[in-house]
Amino acid sequence: MNEKIKIDNILKTNGFLDFKWINPKEIVVSQWVRVKCEFGCSDYGLGTCPPNTPSVQECRDFFNEYENGIIIRLTKSADKNNYPTGWSKEITNKLLDIERLIFLKGYQKAFLFNQTCCSLCNDCTGNRIDCKDKRRSRPSPESFAVDVYQTVRNNGMEINVVSENPSEMNRIAILLTN
Repeated sequence: MNEKIKIDNILKTNGFLDFKWINPKEIVVSQWVRVKCEFGCSDYGLGTCPPNTPSVQECRDFFNEYENGIIIRLTKSADKNNYPTGWSKEITNKLLDIERLIFLKGYQKAFLFNQTCCSLCNDCTGNRIDCKDKRRSRPSPESFAVDVYQTVRNNGMEINVVSENPSEMNRIAILLTN
């Protein structure tokens, strides 16, 4: 069986149906994303967010080491004033389990960019050194300076800025496989 079909089946079996294979070398990495993290995100400085991540150039270099990746689009109705934290933690744990399963199938470079900033712990230590769950904490695409909107659109998927509240939101995870 084709290797991509095996991974497709893992994703589908775990309830992830909206995904697309991509070339990680085509992921759009931009300095403006890093600046928006630093000036505009309340998670800036936490364990898997800048400045605890590689430089923008090192992020570009990282994606260039991979041949295959998957954009996973997650859709959820949400209220900006009441983020669905329980749903997000459940999705994060499922995605991490899938990453591990793919790793155990021989994809030693499998790596997940989580659909949100790491939120595994209720009280983040704020740095990687003191992280309580280093094995499972993962950065979001944005923390690696990924222009998620452009990357998703360049790969033929739809994504929009949430302008109304409550509304349907899209969260994007990226899973690199080799």
